Order: sequence, then structure tokens, then C-alpha cells
Amino acid sequence: MSTPFQSPEHIYSQAPHLKPFAEKLAKRAPKMVEPDGVMYVRQKQWGITYPGDKLDNGDKVLKCGTEDVLTCHVVIFRDRGTGVSAIGHFDEFTKRVHFEKMACSFLEKIRAVKSGIWEEWDECMDEEGDGEWEYYDDSEEEGLQPEPSVLDPDAVYDLYVVGGYKDDAAKAEKLTQRFFKHLHDLQLRLKLGICCLGEPNTKQVSGKATPRISGVCLDIKTGDIYSATFNRTFTDFTQDIKDILACFPPLIKNRSSLKKMIASQEDRGYGKGQAVCV
Repeated sequence: MSTPFQSPEHIYSQAPHLKPFAEKLAKRAPKMVEPDGVMYVRQKQWGITYPGDKLDNGDKVLKCGTEDVLTCHVVIFRDRGTGVSAIGHFDEFTKRVHFEKMACSFLEKIRAVKSGIWEEWDECMDEEGDGEWEYYDDSEEEGLQPEPSVLDPDAVYDLYVVGGYKDDAAKAEKLTQRFFKHLHDLQLRLKLGICCLGEPNTKQVSGKATPRISGVCLDIKTGDIYSATFNRTFTDFTQDIKDILACFPPLIKNRSSLKKMIASQEDRGYGKGQAVCV
């Protein structure tokens, strides 16, 4: 992109081949995605993964995804050579620095995978959402240091952007303009391969605009992307949540703790995103 895209209409006028696929993607019935092998990110989160990566529960990562997408934008970077994929669920509170951090971690993960260094996030995250890195390589046991991988400065990475339906208040279009400015300013060469924003992702229900796609899932091995719903159970509460809900709401002093407990219940079985954006 020589200049940032200003709106979905601008994107489709400059790259008309993107719109037919966007319409096809949005009209497909969503697939139900079970937790096994899924790195799930919530709104305001982003995460990086790759084939062979493992979730915090020990399962190998096969897919990554997110849900509850309205005016938000799901932004995905992917390196075809290594399969390293970054997924962000960005909303109106997302700033340029969050795009920069995701891009930086994406490149570092590519470098690490190419170098044969496996990185793991420490379970304890600091307030900025940054974890402590742990590096391990077989050569360390032999007294050898692996050569650091040098990334090709001319490498071009795939960019997918999905979400941001054409809402009546035009909120999503403002986000599109802002986010593509942030993407344009990254020190990262991106090729927009999939874009489903605005009109293709919008349908009318009782005279009101609503999104066609509310969840997105990416197969990290093949790069295939599709509309999805996630089996985030909310009915079989654990006993601690049952005990709190048994109290009359005004008696619950720390509602943020309850919110976190319910969120944890919803996401049970899915791997955690690696960084909180906001």
C-alpha cells in the first residue's frame, strides 16, 4: 500500500478481487469449533502461534480464533514459510502501539522458529501484558550457540482483516480508517489477501444492520480462514461460581472477580492469548 486505505469501499475499489471472496466468506454458515487445539483470544487481546506450538494445557495448536466480533476488526498476520500466525481482536480502544507490539512479536516468533529456538511465555504476565521469555535449544547442552536467523527485509507477509460490519453509526468505518493507517505505518511488508469489512459482512434484520460474521477461525497449517462459533460452555458452572451466584447481587463486593471467573468458565478448554492489548 503506497497510502493507507480510507474505508472498505476504498479497499474494494483498489483491489476489486477481494470483494467476491469476502461475500463468499460472509455467506457461509459458521462452523462449530471445539476447544481441542485452539488458541483463543478475547476482545482486546492478541496472540502469536505456529505449527508445533503448544497451548497452556499442553495441546498442540491447530487453529486460532476469536468471537463476539461486531464493529471490532480481527487482524491476522501470517508467514507462509513457517506458518507463524498472529491474531488480534482489536476495538476502539486499540492504539498504534498495540499493532507495533503484535508485529514485533510476530517477527521475533518467525526468527525463533527459523533458528530452531522454541519460546514459551511465563505464566506470570506483567501489567503491560509482557511475559518473560524462556529459551531452549539442544545445542546449548553441547556448548554450541545457534546462529541467529536473519529475516529477509523484503519478505512479504499475508494480512487478513475481518469484521467491522457497516453499522448505522459508521463506527466500524472509522476504525477501518484508523487501523489501516496503523498497518501502513508498521515496519512490516504486508499483502492484503483477505478483507471482509463493511457491506459484504452486513445483513439487514428487521430493518437493522447486523454482522454476518461474529467469529473467525484460522487453520494455522493451511492458512484457511472461516466463519466460526466456539463451544464456550456457560452452563455447567464450577462450584465457586455457583456459590457466588447464590448470593443476592448487591452482596457481591468484587464484581470484577466474578466477571473474571465467568470469563474463565466461558473460555475453559481453549488456550489463552499471549498479550492483553488494552
